[in-house]
Amino acid sequence: MSNDVMTRLYLDHNATTFMRSEAIDATTEAMHVHGNPSAQHADGRAASGLISTAREAVGLAMGVCAQDVIFTGGGTEADNTAVFSAWTAGCRKMLFSAADHPATYRAAEQWGCPHEFIPVDANGVTDVAWLEQRLSKWDEADGRPFVSVAAANSETGVIQPVEAVAGFVGDAGGLLLVDAVQALGKIPMTYIADYISVSAHKIGGPKGVGALYISPDAPAQSLLCGGGQERRRRAGTMNVAGIAGFGAAVKTLDDMTGMNALRDALETGLKAMEPRLTVFGEHVERLPNTSFFAVPDAGSMTLMMQLDLHGISVSTGTACSSGKVGESRTLKAMGVLDKAPKGAIRVSLGHDNTLSDINRFLSAWAKIRHKERKAA
Repeated sequence: MSNDVMTRLYLDHNATTFMRSEAIDATTEAMHVHGNPSAQHADGRAASGLISTAREAVGLAMGVCAQDVIFTGGGTEADNTAVFSAWTAGCRKMLFSAADHPATYRAAEQWGCPHEFIPVDANGVTDVAWLEQRLSKWDEADGRPFVSVAAANSETGVIQPVEAVAGFVGDAGGLLLVDAVQALGKIPMTYIADYISVSAHKIGGPKGVGALYISPDAPAQSLLCGGGQERRRRAGTMNVAGIAGFGAAVKTLDDMTGMNALRDALETGLKAMEPRLTVFGEHVERLPNTSFFAVPDAGSMTLMMQLDLHGISVSTGTACSSGKVGESRTLKAMGVLDKAPKGAIRVSLGHDNTLSDINRFLSAWAKIRHKERKAA
């Protein structure tokens, strides 16, 4: 292989993105603050001050009141906490968008909470008409409705109709969780919801840190048993260094709206080589950095490994499942598995990617596919 392959090209930013230098500095500096943030002495107050500063920054980025934001161990814990809070408050039937991340509906499965999936159409958009009808026939015996919807699907990047969902849930007197893990830093955060979850490592912060907004009127129940940290909404000594890094990362967020030009260039180049290529969700609004595509005769795991050998990192979908060979749950819900019988590839761009990166990917793809066809 040529020497330029040794410089890796990273195109898996929806899984995790590079930690910003500002976040690294803030995390490192916070490691030298020794106090427990719950302690009342000067060292404890210094640690608590770092958390307060980060909370203000994260709350501002989320578009919510900072005092209603709690820090968690990641987006998964944030989603789990919202579901657990609703479950313990008497929600006995839950509705999850079929485009949701597993961190939402699997929590309900874990606790034995009955639930249904809101269908999505062939573009991967949540069916709000179905939701409206379902809520209109809600059984009072099931308690207060709880609805979960991801602001944007992690695989296809398809942006969901959160505003419409919120309206129907509000009219029904229900609780709404918006999983905004993929949305933060990529599209405007203007959600009106009872719970909103985000994660640091998707925006250039450290891994293992997340946050959950809990509306003052929404039930809140700590998922962890222990002390009274985070106003008794999340027990456990807080990750001061990670939280400080999160706060620093949100201050570096760029406008990513122009990134759709790179995504479109990628898809145009692929279509020129692959007449049978399908780009999932391309006819609706998507995250500007995300492309999820498949060629019927190309195995996604094989392609991913071949691209890896060319020094290019991509994924076959949701990172928590990418180590497993199997069908995409999102594509199954969309009813388009026939267009991806051997799986699909996700390319997700970051703030530092350029047109030359797109060209490098297309060049590697052409070589890999030429070799495959020659061997067939």
